Amino acid sequence: MPTDFEKLASQFLSGNSALKGKDNALKNLAETQDAQKVKQMLGNGESVKKAIESGDNAALKDIVTNILSTKEGARLADELAKMFK
Repeated sequence: MPTDFEKLASQFLSGNSALKGKDNALKNLAETQDAQKVKQMLGNGESVKKAIESGDNAALKDIVTNILSTKEGARLADELAKMFK
C-alpha cells in the first residue's frame, strides 16, 4: 500500500494537473525558510543526482526519509500535499 508521500511523488512525476497554474504558489513555497533549510540539507544535490542516475531507489528513499524526518522537511511536504488537493 503506497504511503501519502509515494502518492504525492507519483502524481508529481506523472505531470498531475493539480499543480498546473500554481507556479506562483510553488515559487513562494520554494522561498520559505523550510525550503531553504531542505536545500541546505541536500547540499549540492550530488547524492540525489547519483541515486537517480544509477537507479538506486534505496538511496533515494533514504535521502527523502531523512529530509521528511526533520520538522522543516515534514512541513514542506505537507504544504506540497495541500497543493495537490
